[in-house]
Amino acid sequence: INEVINDDTVPKVPLTPEQEKELLDFMQSDPVYAKYYDEVLILLETGLRVSELCGLTPADLNFEKRFVNVDHQLLRSTEDGYYIEAPKTDSGYRQVPMSAAAYKAFQRVLHGRKNGKGVVVDGYKGFLFLNRDGLPKAA
Repeated sequence: INEVINDDTVPKVPLTPEQEKELLDFMQSDPVYAKYYDEVLILLETGLRVSELCGLTPADLNFEKRFVNVDHQLLRSTEDGYYIEAPKTDSGYRQVPMSAAAYKAFQRVLHGRKNGKGVVVDGYKGFLFLNRDGLPKAA
């Protein structure tokens, strides 16, 4: 099939450490984007997919051993609303190390968390990342 269809995908290029620092410095000091600082920092530090981040609950965080347990993701469709999906491959099930920066960000998220609407999605509840309406953020 490679001979028939031209592969025109653009390769993904990760941010350099300098670019990450510039982004986080900007976000931290900007009145509009500061509220997303911890989410972006956690994404950068852990390499989680956005849907995996959105699906996190306190039960997925192990502060003692400093890892994030990844075994599901939270998605939303216009037809069905919120739903939980398992990782697509066996390697998607993993324990992601929690850096010192991610540890502090998760602590801030937990301590600053407002009570949500109590949404339960396929047995999961207590989502860490909520929108301004108190509903889980979703990819």
